[in-house]
This record gives sequence, structure tokens and C-alpha cells, in this order.
Amino acid sequence: MAAPAAPLNAFSVDVEDWYQVADFDAVVPRAAWDRYESRLARNTDRVLAVLDEAAVKGTFFVLAWNAERHPEVVRRIAAAGHEVASHGYGHRLIYEQSPEEFRADVVRAKGILEDLTGTPVLGYRAPSFSITARSLWALDVLLDGGYCYDSSVFPVRDALYGLPGAGRHPYVIRERDGRRLLEFPITTTPAFGRNLPLGGGGYLRMLPYGYMRWGMRRVNRREGAAAVVYLHPWEVDPGQPRLRTAGRRGFSTHYVGLGRTEAKLRRLLRDFRFAPLRDVLGLAA
Repeated sequence: MAAPAAPLNAFSVDVEDWYQVADFDAVVPRAAWDRYESRLARNTDRVLAVLDEAAVKGTFFVLAWNAERHPEVVRRIAAAGHEVASHGYGHRLIYEQSPEEFRADVVRAKGILEDLTGTPVLGYRAPSFSITARSLWALDVLLDGGYCYDSSVFPVRDALYGLPGAGRHPYVIRERDGRRLLEFPITTTPAFGRNLPLGGGGYLRMLPYGYMRWGMRRVNRREGAAAVVYLHPWEVDPGQPRLRTAGRRGFSTHYVGLGRTEAKLRRLLRDFRFAPLRDVLGLAA
């Protein structure tokens, strides 16, 4: 009798340029973004190449400001068979916007990405996972805006993000008038009386690979659940420019472990099965 297949996990990329992260908000105003060297196309192509070598498809949450300036990158992502989803337009934390500003941002982003790909955009991920107790109203805006799923809730406690009491596995987070919004929360594993963050990104860069493997195996094997992994194109670019900043937490992890990310990513793609979020959630394109 054949062993059961390992759970199918979700792989995702938040398509931001190196200077667009929340840690740099104080030193890189949005009005100055066009003045900085863009390394987005090269770094995204590098991620696409690694995924192609591993025969893995994923979801690319594209910041639509970047899509306007690099439409060819979005088209390459779609042409390679990956899901294109929304990371909003301007990369502003949700709880620093009004509902009207947020609605305009996510509707604008969805329209730009759908015009470029010719396919519906089903999913959304907030900048810096900024759906928290202060911004739960954003879920209703997403439902009204035609999104089918969100992947912004991080069931941890952090100064920048986090909803500690949230569910840890995919669930229906909003439902109205026959429409549903699914939530695919960023992956954690319970230990020592708290949820330990997995997910990827800085946790993949800074912590030993064995921690990520241990945590994902716990989620897959012990809980029989799917995990979601994320990273940014700039995380495979150790040669990116250096900026001096303390970050919103009083420190910045932006440059830690950049030289090790790609090797860890390759191991991750070998050790686990991955697909786009829409596939793992069972949503039609």
C-alpha cells in the first residue's frame, strides 16, 4: 500500500523592490521611489528561475505600483503558469489608511493586474501583514471588492503586525450574500505556550533551515494541514544597496542572511510540495 502523499503547501512571493519595505518608510518616502535603482525585474527573474528548476508553481502578490512600471515582469510571471495576486497599490499599512483610502488602493491594484494578465485576481496580501485588530474592517472591503481570499493574518504578537487569537489554518473569515472570503493565515506552529512564526521571509533568512523544516513537518504531519511560505525578490539579492535605518521595531533585519536565502529556498522546494494559494484553497482561476 502506497504511503499517503505529503500535504500540498502554498508558495508565495511578495513582489516588492528592495527599498519598499516598511523598515525603510522613514528614510525612503513614497514620493521618492522613482529615484532609487530598481532591482525588481532581475530579482524576480531569479526567483522564477529557481521555481522553474524545481518545477514549482506559486502565487506572486504583486505591488501594483511596480506592475505599472514593470508590466513585462507581471506578464512573465503569468506566462510561466504562476498565480498573480494583489499586494495592493501603494504599500501602505492598512491601519494607517481610512476605509475609503484602502478601498481605492485595492480596487485600483486589482484592475491594473487583471488588465495586464487577462485573468481574475482572486487573492490579496496586505503590506507587512497589517490586518490586525485595528483593521479588521478591511476584510469587508476585500469581500466587497471582489477578492476571494486573503493571506494577511499572522497569528503572532508583533509590534508591526499580528492577530494572536486568529485561526492558524485556512478558514472562512467573512461571508455575506452568498459570497465568501477565505483566509490563509501565515503559518505558525504552537510550542511553549505560544505560536512560533514560520512562514518564510526574515524567519527563513535569519534562522537555521532546520527550524523551518521542523516547523513545517509538524504542521504537515502532526496536524495534517497546509502551510504557506513567502519571500520577497530582494531576499535573493545580497548585493543590494545599503541604507541606514532602525526600522519600525527599533531595529531592522532587512540585510540579515541575504547571502543564504537562495540555498535555503532550494532546500525548501526539495523537501516539501508546493502550489499556488488558489490551488491549495480549491479556487478556480
